[in-house]
Amino acid sequence: MSKASASTFLCAVALLVHPAARAEPAVVALARAYLGPQSTLDGIRSIHYVGTLDRIDPNRGETVPVHATLDLILVKPMRQRLVARGTAATMTTVLDGYEAWDLLRDNADPAKFRLRWLPAADVKTLRANTWENLSYYRVPEGGSIEDKGPATVDGVVCERVDFVHGPGSAYERYFDRDTGRLMLTVRGPETFRESGEIRVEGVRFPRTIVSRTKTSSGKEIVSTATFESVVLNEAIPPGLFAAPDLPTARTSAAGATGK
Repeated sequence: MSKASASTFLCAVALLVHPAARAEPAVVALARAYLGPQSTLDGIRSIHYVGTLDRIDPNRGETVPVHATLDLILVKPMRQRLVARGTAATMTTVLDGYEAWDLLRDNADPAKFRLRWLPAADVKTLRANTWENLSYYRVPEGGSIEDKGPATVDGVVCERVDFVHGPGSAYERYFDRDTGRLMLTVRGPETFRESGEIRVEGVRFPRTIVSRTKTSSGKEIVSTATFESVVLNEAIPPGLFAAPDLPTARTSAAGATGK
Protein backbone atom coordinates (compact mmCIF):
# COMPACT_ATOMS: atom_id res chain seq x y z
CA MET A 1 0.00 0.00 0.00
CA SER A 2 1.59 3.63 -0.63
CA LYS A 3 -0.37 3.60 1.19
CA ALA A 4 -1.93 -0.09 -0.27
CA SER A 5 -1.88 1.45 -0.79
CA ALA A 6 -2.77 2.29 0.37
CA SER A 7 -1.33 2.58 0.69
CA THR A 8 -0.67 5.17 1.74
CA PHE A 9 1.03 7.23 4.93
CA LEU A 10 6.62 11.63 8.92
CA CYS A 11 9.87 12.18 9.70
CA ALA A 12 12.39 13.51 12.18
CA VAL A 13 15.22 11.40 10.92
CA ALA A 14 18.58 13.00 10.11
CA LEU A 15 19.43 12.19 6.51
CA LEU A 16 23.03 11.53 5.53
CA VAL A 17 22.71 12.84 1.99
CA HIS A 18 24.31 15.64 0.03
CA PRO A 19 22.66 19.02 0.78
CA ALA A 20 21.61 19.37 -2.86
CA ALA A 21 19.61 16.16 -2.56
CA ARG A 22 17.71 17.66 0.36
CA ALA A 23 16.34 20.54 -1.69
CA GLU A 24 12.57 20.21 -1.91
CA PRO A 25 10.20 21.65 -4.51
CA ALA A 26 7.77 24.24 -3.12
CA VAL A 27 4.84 21.94 -3.86
CA VAL A 28 6.16 19.42 -1.31
CA ALA A 29 5.74 21.90 1.55
CA LEU A 30 2.29 22.69 0.18
CA ALA A 31 1.46 18.97 0.15
CA ARG A 32 2.47 18.60 3.80
CA ALA A 33 0.41 21.62 4.79
CA TYR A 34 -2.58 20.07 2.99
CA LEU A 35 -2.25 16.93 5.13
CA GLY A 36 -2.02 18.71 8.48
CA PRO A 37 0.09 20.85 10.83
CA GLN A 38 3.81 20.15 10.51
CA SER A 39 4.23 19.80 14.27
CA THR A 40 1.56 17.09 14.35
CA LEU A 41 3.06 15.23 11.38
CA ASP A 42 6.50 15.31 13.01
CA GLY A 43 5.05 13.92 16.23
CA ILE A 44 3.53 10.80 14.70
CA ARG A 45 5.43 7.69 15.80
CA SER A 46 2.98 5.01 14.71
CA ILE A 47 -0.12 4.58 12.55
CA HIS A 48 -2.64 1.76 12.91
CA TYR A 49 -5.11 1.21 10.07
CA VAL A 50 -8.07 -1.17 10.29
CA GLY A 51 -10.30 -1.91 7.33
CA THR A 52 -10.90 -4.25 4.42
CA LEU A 53 -9.11 -5.32 1.27
CA ASP A 54 -10.83 -6.39 -1.94
CA ARG A 55 -8.70 -7.78 -4.77
CA ILE A 56 -9.37 -9.04 -8.30
CA ASP A 57 -6.62 -10.91 -10.16
CA PRO A 58 -7.84 -11.91 -13.63
CA ASN A 59 -4.71 -14.03 -14.07
CA ARG A 60 -6.14 -16.33 -11.41
CA GLY A 61 -9.53 -16.45 -13.06
CA GLU A 62 -11.11 -14.13 -10.53
CA THR A 63 -14.17 -12.27 -11.76
CA VAL A 64 -15.39 -10.98 -8.39
CA PRO A 65 -13.28 -9.42 -5.63
CA VAL A 66 -11.61 -11.66 -3.06
CA HIS A 67 -12.43 -10.10 0.30
CA ALA A 68 -10.23 -9.88 3.41
CA THR A 69 -10.07 -7.89 6.61
CA LEU A 70 -7.04 -5.63 6.89
CA ASP A 71 -4.93 -4.64 9.88
CA LEU A 72 -1.85 -2.53 9.16
CA ILE A 73 0.58 -1.14 11.74
CA LEU A 74 3.50 1.13 10.85
CA VAL A 75 6.05 2.20 13.46
CA LYS A 76 9.08 4.47 13.22
CA PRO A 77 11.73 4.00 12.15
CA MET A 78 11.28 0.84 10.07
CA ARG A 79 8.63 -1.55 11.31
CA GLN A 80 5.50 -2.70 9.52
CA ARG A 81 2.97 -5.46 10.20
CA LEU A 82 0.18 -6.25 7.72
CA VAL A 83 -2.44 -8.91 8.49
CA ALA A 84 -4.92 -9.78 5.74
CA ARG A 85 -7.49 -12.37 6.84
CA GLY A 86 -9.47 -14.01 4.05
CA THR A 87 -12.14 -16.70 4.15
CA ALA A 88 -9.74 -19.64 4.07
CA ALA A 89 -6.37 -18.30 5.18
CA THR A 90 -4.57 -15.41 6.83
CA MET A 91 -1.42 -13.77 5.48
CA THR A 92 0.81 -11.87 7.89
CA THR A 93 3.71 -9.86 6.45
CA VAL A 94 6.19 -8.18 8.79
CA LEU A 95 9.18 -5.88 8.42
CA ASP A 96 11.50 -5.42 11.41
CA GLY A 97 14.40 -3.17 10.44
CA TYR A 98 16.46 -5.12 7.91
CA GLU A 99 14.57 -8.40 8.29
CA ALA A 100 11.17 -9.40 6.95
CA TRP A 101 9.00 -12.50 6.90
CA ASP A 102 5.55 -13.64 5.94
CA LEU A 103 3.27 -16.32 7.34
CA LEU A 104 0.40 -17.94 5.44
CA ARG A 105 -1.85 -19.90 7.78
CA ASP A 106 -4.98 -21.96 7.21
CA ASN A 107 -7.87 -20.49 9.22
CA ALA A 108 -9.54 -23.86 9.78
CA ASP A 109 -6.36 -25.78 10.63
CA PRO A 110 -3.55 -23.66 12.14
CA ALA A 111 -1.21 -26.67 11.79
CA LYS A 112 -1.13 -25.91 8.06
CA PHE A 113 1.14 -22.96 7.48
CA ARG A 114 4.10 -21.61 5.55
CA LEU A 115 6.65 -19.34 7.21
CA ARG A 116 9.07 -17.64 4.82
CA TRP A 117 11.93 -15.20 5.32
CA LEU A 118 11.81 -12.59 2.58
CA PRO A 119 14.73 -11.94 0.22
CA ALA A 120 16.70 -8.70 0.16
CA ALA A 121 14.72 -7.23 -2.75
CA ASP A 122 11.44 -7.65 -0.86
CA VAL A 123 12.98 -6.17 2.29
CA LYS A 124 14.05 -3.08 0.34
CA THR A 125 10.54 -2.71 -1.08
CA LEU A 126 8.97 -2.96 2.38
CA ARG A 127 11.46 -0.46 3.81
CA ALA A 128 10.65 2.03 1.05
CA ASN A 129 6.93 1.48 1.59
CA THR A 130 7.27 1.99 5.34
CA TRP A 131 9.32 5.16 4.86
CA GLU A 132 6.78 6.60 2.43
CA ASN A 133 3.89 5.93 4.80
CA LEU A 134 5.60 7.54 7.78
CA SER A 135 7.75 10.29 6.27
CA TYR A 136 5.13 12.58 4.73
CA TYR A 137 7.13 13.41 1.61
CA ARG A 138 10.53 13.82 3.24
CA VAL A 139 13.70 12.94 1.32
CA PRO A 140 14.12 9.13 1.38
CA GLU A 141 16.92 7.91 3.61
CA GLY A 142 19.97 7.66 1.36
CA GLY A 143 17.86 8.81 -1.60
CA SER A 144 16.66 12.00 -3.23
CA ILE A 145 13.69 14.06 -4.38
CA GLU A 146 13.50 15.02 -8.06
CA ASP A 147 11.16 17.69 -9.39
CA LYS A 148 10.00 16.54 -12.84
CA GLY A 149 7.88 19.60 -13.61
CA PRO A 150 4.21 20.14 -14.49
CA ALA A 151 1.81 17.41 -15.62
CA THR A 152 -1.95 17.10 -15.88
CA VAL A 153 -3.91 14.41 -14.01
CA ASP A 154 -7.69 14.15 -14.36
CA GLY A 155 -7.76 17.67 -15.77
CA VAL A 156 -5.85 19.08 -12.78
CA VAL A 157 -2.53 20.86 -13.28
CA CYS A 158 -0.04 19.03 -11.08
CA GLU A 159 3.65 18.97 -10.26
CA ARG A 160 5.34 15.60 -10.65
CA VAL A 161 7.85 14.86 -7.88
CA ASP A 162 9.82 11.59 -7.72
CA PHE A 163 10.89 10.20 -4.34
CA VAL A 164 13.87 8.03 -5.22
CA HIS A 165 14.96 5.31 -2.78
CA GLY A 166 17.57 3.76 -5.05
CA PRO A 167 18.05 2.33 -8.54
CA GLY A 168 14.72 1.08 -9.81
CA SER A 169 12.91 2.16 -6.64
CA ALA A 170 10.95 5.40 -6.84
CA TYR A 171 7.55 6.77 -5.93
CA GLU A 172 6.34 9.08 -8.67
CA ARG A 173 3.80 11.47 -7.15
CA TYR A 174 1.55 14.07 -8.77
CA PHE A 175 0.47 16.97 -6.53
CA ASP A 176 -2.16 19.59 -7.31
CA ARG A 177 -0.07 22.74 -7.78
CA ASP A 178 -2.75 24.94 -6.18
CA THR A 179 -3.67 22.90 -3.09
CA GLY A 180 -0.91 20.30 -2.61
CA ARG A 181 -3.43 17.45 -2.74
CA LEU A 182 -1.94 14.15 -3.91
CA MET A 183 -3.69 13.17 -7.15
CA LEU A 184 -1.77 10.07 -8.23
CA THR A 185 1.15 7.87 -7.20
CA VAL A 186 3.04 5.58 -9.59
CA ARG A 187 5.48 2.88 -8.50
CA GLY A 188 6.78 0.80 -11.40
CA PRO A 189 3.79 -0.90 -13.08
CA GLU A 190 1.49 0.01 -10.17
CA THR A 191 -0.67 3.12 -9.71
CA PHE A 192 -2.38 4.35 -6.54
CA ARG A 193 -5.33 6.71 -6.23
CA GLU A 194 -6.72 7.96 -2.94
CA SER A 195 -10.27 9.06 -2.20
CA GLY A 196 -12.41 9.98 0.78
CA GLU A 197 -11.01 11.25 4.04
CA ILE A 198 -10.53 10.30 7.67
CA ARG A 199 -9.29 13.08 9.95
CA VAL A 200 -7.35 12.17 13.06
CA GLU A 201 -5.86 14.86 15.30
CA GLY A 202 -6.16 17.34 12.46
CA VAL A 203 -4.33 15.12 9.92
CA ARG A 204 -5.95 13.90 6.68
CA PHE A 205 -5.80 10.18 5.89
CA PRO A 206 -7.40 8.57 2.82
CA ARG A 207 -10.48 6.43 3.38
CA THR A 208 -9.88 4.41 0.23
CA ILE A 209 -6.77 3.55 -1.80
CA VAL A 210 -7.15 1.80 -5.15
CA SER A 211 -4.10 0.06 -6.60
CA ARG A 212 -3.92 -1.06 -10.23
CA THR A 213 -1.05 -3.21 -11.49
CA LYS A 214 -0.44 -4.12 -15.12
CA THR A 215 0.84 -7.68 -15.50
CA SER A 216 2.96 -9.24 -18.24
CA SER A 217 -0.22 -10.79 -19.66
CA GLY A 218 -1.65 -7.32 -20.22
CA LYS A 219 -4.34 -7.82 -17.59
CA GLU A 220 -4.79 -5.62 -14.55
CA ILE A 221 -4.83 -6.59 -10.88
CA VAL A 222 -7.06 -4.23 -8.88
CA SER A 223 -6.79 -3.97 -5.08
CA THR A 224 -9.04 -1.69 -3.02
CA ALA A 225 -8.16 -0.91 0.61
CA THR A 226 -10.96 0.75 2.57
CA PHE A 227 -10.10 2.02 6.04
CA GLU A 228 -12.61 2.05 8.87
CA SER A 229 -10.33 3.58 11.50
CA VAL A 230 -6.92 5.19 11.92
CA VAL A 231 -5.20 5.41 15.32
CA LEU A 232 -2.02 7.38 15.98
CA ASN A 233 0.80 6.83 18.46
CA GLU A 234 -0.36 3.61 20.08
CA ALA A 235 2.10 1.84 22.35
CA ILE A 236 3.10 -1.01 20.02
CA PRO A 237 5.08 -3.82 21.68
CA PRO A 238 8.28 -4.69 19.73
CA GLY A 239 7.48 -8.39 20.10
CA LEU A 240 4.62 -7.95 17.66
CA PHE A 241 7.21 -7.87 14.87
CA ALA A 242 9.13 -10.98 15.93
CA ALA A 243 8.81 -14.10 13.78
CA PRO A 244 6.62 -16.75 15.41
CA ASP A 245 8.36 -19.73 16.98
CA LEU A 246 6.88 -22.47 14.81
CA PRO A 247 8.06 -26.09 14.48
CA THR A 248 10.41 -26.32 11.49
CA ALA A 249 8.99 -29.68 10.52
CA ARG A 250 5.56 -28.18 10.03
CA THR A 251 6.38 -25.21 7.82
CA SER A 252 4.17 -26.46 5.03
CA ALA A 253 1.21 -24.42 3.81
CA ALA A 254 -0.30 -27.27 1.85
CA GLY A 255 -4.03 -26.81 1.72
CA ALA A 256 -3.86 -23.13 2.64
CA THR A 257 -4.86 -20.53 0.09
CA GLY A 258 -4.75 -16.76 0.00
CA LYS A 259 -8.51 -16.50 -0.50
